[in-house]
Amino acid sequence: MISLDQVYLLEQKVESAVEKIQQLQAENDALRNKCTELTNALSAKSEQLSSFESDQSQIETGIKKALDRLNSIENSVLKTATQINQAAQAAKPAAQAPVEPKPAAPVQPAPAPQAEEPAPAEKPVSVQAPSFDTMDTVPQTTEEESFEGEEDIDAPEDDNHDGLGFDIF
Repeated sequence: MISLDQVYLLEQKVESAVEKIQQLQAENDALRNKCTELTNALSAKSEQLSSFESDQSQIETGIKKALDRLNSIENSVLKTATQINQAAQAAKPAAQAPVEPKPAAPVQPAPAPQAEEPAPAEKPVSVQAPSFDTMDTVPQTTEEESFEGEEDIDAPEDDNHDGLGFDIF
């Protein structure tokens, strides 16, 4: 037969098993809640990512359109500058009188150079300056090569202290 001690022992084991089951159920509920929270956060982050991707595509499209507009403006400015240069070069030979060739002078030996005397100043040489539009070199114009009406333009006082052509506020 079963003794009273065995019944108490069985009752204690059943109670500890019930407590353990309740503890595991509470832990399981907490894990399910955490899983639900993480799933919701993941879906929110996925929506946010897709929103960022669409915004990025719109930004890229806007930048491409702006660059295309800048390229078309640059092309029209370069085309106009080329036309002005061609017109100035065409007008330049017509304005100059034809020069008759001089008879050749007899060749004389050159005197030995002296260290104290500086060489006579020669005609200025055209310098090639970089163009900021296309990174090609463009000859700088002199006063003789300026286009008509250029002297009528009043240039504002230069506030550009960085030498890059941009005003910094």
